[in-house]
Amino acid sequence: MNATDKETAPAIQCEYVSKTYGRFWSARSRRVRALRFVSLAIEPGQIVGLIGPNGAGKTTLLTLIAGLIRPTEGRISICGHPARSVAAHQSLGYMPESPALLLSYSPRATLRYHAALCGLSAQQSRQEAERLLEQLDLREVADRRCGRFSLGMRQRLSLGIALTNNPRVLLLDEPSNGLDPVGIFKLREILKGVRDSGAAILISSHRLGELEQLTSRFIYLYRGEIAHLDARNVPATVGRVRIGFASGGQLPAQQALAARILIESSDTELVVAVNGPDDVPGIVRELVKAGVSITSVAPQGESLEEMFMRLYNGRK
Repeated sequence: MNATDKETAPAIQCEYVSKTYGRFWSARSRRVRALRFVSLAIEPGQIVGLIGPNGAGKTTLLTLIAGLIRPTEGRISICGHPARSVAAHQSLGYMPESPALLLSYSPRATLRYHAALCGLSAQQSRQEAERLLEQLDLREVADRRCGRFSLGMRQRLSLGIALTNNPRVLLLDEPSNGLDPVGIFKLREILKGVRDSGAAILISSHRLGELEQLTSRFIYLYRGEIAHLDARNVPATVGRVRIGFASGGQLPAQQALAARILIESSDTELVVAVNGPDDVPGIVRELVKAGVSITSVAPQGESLEEMFMRLYNGRK
């Protein structure tokens, strides 16, 4: 691949990647296939969610992309460079689910150390550490030993390590573990900024509500295989529309829509199941005919949790 091809290559590309654990030379060893023929491409400037039940292979896929383990089959490239190559490592930052920190080090010393590992000079390492301390709100504890930190503070420092030297690819495994609501909000703002800078971000998380606020593109893994790419772009079999109305309209609204499925009902609002957008005008006409004073009509897409359960139940 020449220089031009590398510039236009996906930030992350996996081609028929499989990973099997076990001793191939021992008949007694139980072999476990964690991934099977996974192919995907993530472009610069994208945030992609990696979702799936426990044991689906999400962490295995992240560690393969990070170059920490080798695939049994297939190829992985980072910005056009083979995974595990020096150029690939220089392009990415990785935050594991359970970060291992030097507990006797302070955040300032830790960030300087990792900046030096990225090839920055002593002065550049100091500047990079100070930038990250400010960005992650760690300046007040910059010289405290990491061994005294809570889980949330360790997560913030681990994110700082992953962000050192502005990587073009960011891999995050359960990044919001232990974070309070303020920390989660700050995490979202940081990741949106990283995305806007042109970097690609792949996030594995079970906190679907938080993940939904970052991206609408998802990769659903099930038993080591990709069950769906861009799953949120697949319409649900049944959608919904939320209708607001003036006080006192609940009873006539319920009577007018008696033949339809009501998901939620209150004094000033109904949520009605629909098969698609074409159902909405008919529902509005039925309510107006019943004398209901409508104040708002808001079709709603399938939530990420609903999508997850639909895909999960469809694969069992």
